[in-house]
Amino acid sequence: MSLFMDAIDIKRSFYEGGKIRGSNADFRNGNTHFEQTAAPDRDTLRSRARWLHENNGIVSGIDHSIKVNSFGNGMVFQSKTGIAAIDIEIEKKFTEWMKPQNCDLTKRQHFYEMHSTIPGQRMMDGEVLIHKVHKNDKRNPFQIQLIEADRFDTAYMTTGINEVQNFVDGIEIDTFGAPQKYILKNGLMTNTKVDAAEVIHYYKRQNRITQYRGLSEYKQIIIDLRNLAGYQSATIQSLRSRAGIGYAIESSNVAGRLGQLNQTEEQDPIYDINGVMVHYLNQGEKIHMFDPTISGNEYGEFVRSCIRMIATGRKVSYELAFRDYTQTNFSSARASLIQDNKTFAGEQWHFATYVLNPIFEEWLDANVDAGNIKGLSASAYYRDKTKFTQPRWIAPAKEWVDPLKDIKAFVEEYKLGTATLSEFAASKGKDLDEIIKQREKEDAMLKDAGILKEEETNAKTKKA
Repeated sequence: MSLFMDAIDIKRSFYEGGKIRGSNADFRNGNTHFEQTAAPDRDTLRSRARWLHENNGIVSGIDHSIKVNSFGNGMVFQSKTGIAAIDIEIEKKFTEWMKPQNCDLTKRQHFYEMHSTIPGQRMMDGEVLIHKVHKNDKRNPFQIQLIEADRFDTAYMTTGINEVQNFVDGIEIDTFGAPQKYILKNGLMTNTKVDAAEVIHYYKRQNRITQYRGLSEYKQIIIDLRNLAGYQSATIQSLRSRAGIGYAIESSNVAGRLGQLNQTEEQDPIYDINGVMVHYLNQGEKIHMFDPTISGNEYGEFVRSCIRMIATGRKVSYELAFRDYTQTNFSSARASLIQDNKTFAGEQWHFATYVLNPIFEEWLDANVDAGNIKGLSASAYYRDKTKFTQPRWIAPAKEWVDPLKDIKAFVEEYKLGTATLSEFAASKGKDLDEIIKQREKEDAMLKDAGILKEEETNAKTKKA
């Protein structure tokens, strides 16, 4: 028996992270379904995240930087069917649909504005619902409605024998785990079941396949932010209190000081001379001046350490989070920008894949069925639907630390055949086809005006 117990102890202590000792006895965690772990804290995390976003400039600043660099004023839509007339027609109709009165069921937001609102809500709340609404309106048969996570009816329980029994925090799922219906509150006592096919549930899945709902992306930094706010508040209050006291009296004449407490206001030996307070000291008293400043650099170091932890938790660089470049040189700034650009690229891919493409496909289905796309019949569309539902979303231009060096580097890559002009144009937030068309137009305008381009002038000079 002793050998058996010894073997168990050896097995238990093989991994350092699995040891349970006095110093980590409180580090006990259970292995459960992700939603069983997350559900009790989800609403609290969301409410705290909202408070921090509205009251903490660091949080809202990070969100703003991510959104501006990832989506700018909206990821520009381009149809890429390969049929010029169809592309022009689709782009024309989709651009008209983007207007608030056409795309938004509540008629309040332009579609490009939603490119900021939807990811922003996802970062703060952890998730956002997009209801796809089909209407009996030939001119505008499809709209979308944004719904906040507060509408989830997490108290709903199935009661009927024939109803789906698998239920996850406001979502009904089938036996394979696929969402079937979203249960949304209409009021205090009523709810609505919306088919999953009518909903885009936008959130980022973490490391658990049993996750069905999102969690605020501030979850790893909420305590750090609260500690930073508390430290700043306490520091400021301390400095203000100390700044309110200019001088202090040190006295060995206790009897004289006690006697002074019984003086009337007229006897008080404090005078105001030209706005300067003068206090007459008793025998044995010395005056000391208060210094309201904090000695050393502990405040700045503490703030920078907190910002680094917050930036790490949000997967961005310290420089992006705090706009502080005093701690970096050119190489480190460039390295930080490269990593941040990867974050922005990831945001763009995720948003296009899970939100923009599904919305566009649903819009195109509805408008083809309604006969609104001139030159594209329903039979041709559904015969090869993939051909018509591969749009391109052009992201905003990437900023460079040293544009001249980066351009020279691209030219070398282009000569080697490892880069294309399309890739370069995309990095500047532009489309190569549009650039070529515009240059052709400008060249024609220059020739019509009798203005020669530089290369043509050089060629004529050489011939002469």
